Amino acid sequence: VYTCTLMSDSFAFTKAVVCGIPQSLPKEAQRQSPSSCPVDLRKAREQHGQYLDALRGLVQELHELPVNEEYPDCVFVEDTVVVCGKKALVTIPGHPSRRGETPPMKKLLEGLGLEVQSMTEPATMDGGDVLFTGRELFVGISSRTNQEGACQLASAFPSYKVTSVPVEGGLHLKSFMSMAGASTIAVGQSRAASAAVRCIQDQGQFSYQFVQVPDDIAANCLFINGTLVLACGEKFAKSKEMFEKQLCGTPKIYLDASELNKVDGALTCCSVLIN
Repeated sequence: VYTCTLMSDSFAFTKAVVCGIPQSLPKEAQRQSPSSCPVDLRKAREQHGQYLDALRGLVQELHELPVNEEYPDCVFVEDTVVVCGKKALVTIPGHPSRRGETPPMKKLLEGLGLEVQSMTEPATMDGGDVLFTGRELFVGISSRTNQEGACQLASAFPSYKVTSVPVEGGLHLKSFMSMAGASTIAVGQSRAASAAVRCIQDQGQFSYQFVQVPDDIAANCLFINGTLVLACGEKFAKSKEMFEKQLCGTPKIYLDASELNKVDGALTCCSVLIN
């Protein structure tokens, strides 16, 4: 038997944890595939600054971890922890180069009064593979997250059903889907996205409305205190049209994260949200 708080309460956030962009990111950050498009550091930091400004307007407290040049991916704080309510599970990131990012996150969350647990080997997990709907958890089994990670997540959050979802393409589960409302999931149109939707529909405990958009990366969005934070840009015009049409009553903020997109980053990657 699973019990949980009201689903709408799960998206009422008071705090966000973030980290700046290290100078080492453009050349040393992990990429799924080699890219001919170099990251413009100045532009990336400008875009990230706009992201932080948006968060400041949506939550009461913004906590910033120090930038560490030894960890080029440290801006992607989402991967280091999973937070549900007042409990946090510090992960073991799937790529060994990122595992030194977790101690500062653990220390900060303990300082904020959260009940913090840590994964143990052989589990691996990137937070980008965890979709919390407010009533249950879906975990992408990917190149970064294994089944033992999903099992330890279930042990850490026994109030919620945990369902494993094979990630058949893309880096993470949230590379092509995320929460766009209290019972709404935004999802891309790739084969991997469609397979994940079928899994959620077949094995999930609850039913959801799906907003399908043409661009997988545009399906990565943040739903914070009733406002939807979305990717903007010319190439996402059709996705924007779909969001405007299907979620017309939801306030929206559009942000450009095109530089971090080049190293597989997206909007959810850059913050950890706390109720």
